[in-house]
Amino acid sequence: MIERDVVRDLAKAYAEFAFSDKAKKDALNWGRLNALDASARPPIILDQLPWHEFSKEEELRCICADPLFRGLEQYFRKELFRLNHFGADLVPATYYPLGKVFTDTGYGIRLILKDESSHKNAATHLYVDQLPDEESLNKLKKRVITAYPEKTAENKALVEDVIGDILEVRPTGIMIWAGIWDHITVWKGAESCLYAVIDEPEFVHKLMRILVDIEMDAIDQLEAQDLLAAGPGTKCHCVETYTDEERYKNIDQANIRTKDCWISGAAQIFSEISPAMHDEFEIEYMKPLYDRFGWVNYGCCEPLSRKIDIIRKMKTVRSISASPWTDVDMQAESMGGDFVMLRKPNPAYVRSGHPDVDSVKKEIRKTLKACRRSETPVAFILKDITTVNFRYECLTEWVEIVRSEIENS
Repeated sequence: MIERDVVRDLAKAYAEFAFSDKAKKDALNWGRLNALDASARPPIILDQLPWHEFSKEEELRCICADPLFRGLEQYFRKELFRLNHFGADLVPATYYPLGKVFTDTGYGIRLILKDESSHKNAATHLYVDQLPDEESLNKLKKRVITAYPEKTAENKALVEDVIGDILEVRPTGIMIWAGIWDHITVWKGAESCLYAVIDEPEFVHKLMRILVDIEMDAIDQLEAQDLLAAGPGTKCHCVETYTDEERYKNIDQANIRTKDCWISGAAQIFSEISPAMHDEFEIEYMKPLYDRFGWVNYGCCEPLSRKIDIIRKMKTVRSISASPWTDVDMQAESMGGDFVMLRKPNPAYVRSGHPDVDSVKKEIRKTLKACRRSETPVAFILKDITTVNFRYECLTEWVEIVRSEIENS
């Protein structure tokens, strides 16, 4: 079989999922959930997967050599693998999202690892503090973002020639992750960050003013150059963005503005910091940025059950993360029906390659009970999956357990 036919066959298989009745129903359910309908069925999503553990699976084995065909082949093979084995409530886009071509000069600073080179492939590191004092803040520069629409158009024509009669090829911008403290943490080191907010608060205030100004300017550039993503088929930090609101349904794909977009972000390093300090060094600075956007998906791995009141200050927050370390009863009570709870089940329960059935059921039941009591819309997002001990079927089984709990509890 020639490479072109390999890609086309995969695209056809993908299109069957994308245009299926199930996909349409799942999209409608996500729309209800994101519109704060507590009666919406809690959807399930799995993301940030240990793809390296699945590399020997025949379904994922790429055979194309041509770079264009191989890129398309890899995309469709991965999407089909997810949809076939643990798609759950994933809604495949009804188009091929072709990344728009652009460059970004960055912040003028990069992370420098402090630990030995043998740790280069590790998931955690120590970092050199590159921002030790106010003078060092001069290293930070405004980002210069440059779009190359001609190159994007060339790429679009190439892909359309292969699959254009099967799927729309849609040039797509980016969904913004506004985790400024994620950057600061690797530029300074985690310990230095936590000491700084106590010992050098004025320094941290100046740092945040500079970085928010840089981010605001970058967002202006992305918007002006049509480099934002919005609407059906987009994902915001692993989550479907379908929203049953007229303003979402009427997004002009030819003129996407920040008000049309979802955005996500967090201050994960503030996991154990007080609500007052989280407010002072994150919320007060990020509020003007987040308020530019139509919907905000806030939080990641940090527990936020004691911080819902300060999150409420940001007027466009729609969903809030509930990590494995949150007090789910407290968080549901604090959220009520005003936000969607994005419950992040503990990925440790799939680490052995077989779900820890009792622990999974206990976690899901407690969450469902808390959210129903508080009329809080909820979705289950299993992510940050480091390992399933090379057994992908574990994820299929996890989905079945969670689905059963949702349907029968």
